[in-house]
Amino acid sequence: MVAPTEDFLPKILGYGGQSVGEMDISAVADVLAADYLTTGPRVEMFEALLCEITGSRHCIACASGTAALHLSCMALGIGREEVGLTSPISFLASANCIEYCDGRTDFIDIDPETLCLSPQHLDAYCRKHKAPRVVIPVDFAGLGADLPAMAELSKTYGFSLIEDAAHALGSFYEFDGRQYACGSCTHTDAAIFSFHPVKTITTGEGGAVMTNDARLADRVRCLRNHGMERYDDLLRQHGGWVYEMNSLGFNYRITDIQCALGISQLSRLDQFRNRRRQIVSNYNNAFSDRDDLLLPHKNLALTACPHLYPIRLKAGAAKRRQVYETLKADNILCQVHYIPIYRQPYYAAKYGYPKGKCPDAELYYSQTLSLPLFPAMSDHDMLRVIDRFRIALG
Repeated sequence: MVAPTEDFLPKILGYGGQSVGEMDISAVADVLAADYLTTGPRVEMFEALLCEITGSRHCIACASGTAALHLSCMALGIGREEVGLTSPISFLASANCIEYCDGRTDFIDIDPETLCLSPQHLDAYCRKHKAPRVVIPVDFAGLGADLPAMAELSKTYGFSLIEDAAHALGSFYEFDGRQYACGSCTHTDAAIFSFHPVKTITTGEGGAVMTNDARLADRVRCLRNHGMERYDDLLRQHGGWVYEMNSLGFNYRITDIQCALGISQLSRLDQFRNRRRQIVSNYNNAFSDRDDLLLPHKNLALTACPHLYPIRLKAGAAKRRQVYETLKADNILCQVHYIPIYRQPYYAAKYGYPKGKCPDAELYYSQTLSLPLFPAMSDHDMLRVIDRFRIALG
């Protein structure tokens, strides 16, 4: 029997992907014919649009979501051996940004329903240990973390709060009968976004820091550009070419090329959000009859702009692996989000964190599988995932 060739296999569906159209391509081409390729007017336009969308007063666009996290920690003055807490169920950058500042990263268990950092576990940590210097809750899969509860804890214990909204551009959370945009910084000192191709919108690579604190915003802008500063007295005294570097910064700038793409993408934010919610709702309907599955939190289809569809297989890791490999053979490339960060050799070796450190995170990790979810998926793609997933489950 002859093995099937690639020509006879169905098209590859990854767990996520960009949705780039002719309007996006045209926007980028316009910049290539303009005066600025690096930091120019499109950067400021992109920043202004993000402020308008979120309600935050200040936006500093930068090279990546990781850069945005690093800049936020630096601007808040996280120092050597100061403790920063985050969720173990996130990408590495949520924790690494604390390490970049020579801080000490620790992890708080998740809420088993929302899969975001648990305010109850955070409170227990603060009661048992010295209060942390910073806490970085993650809006997992696009679902807003319980930021109001953590804001109250920050008042009690005195830590800074950075919302990792890398998954959550276009998402909202509710408090006291009102909706707040993720990234609005209503309940945090700062927030960050990522514009990686699998996120809500893309700039290729890119990120942003949001804040309502003007001094913090100025500090982030300075650190984004090598720590260079130009101020009126200096320029008047020495001339327009003069700059000073009073602190060590980075080249974390973003380009006009990237921001032109971002501006074009933001014009379709509502469209992207609606399609993502539609896919989540269809998945929920398709799998609601299965007692061997745990569906994501209901708000993923209501208040979130869903980034992931993390469905849980009650049978656990062995079954998850079997389903993963079966779908992979059919060119449906699911993913697992995420391995608990404290399991990584760097953190396990440096701090001695055991594999079972956060029990709810461990249980979730043993069961989860992220099904494909991105706006460019056709209805046929979605039905194919539903059909093949049900068959793989048996």
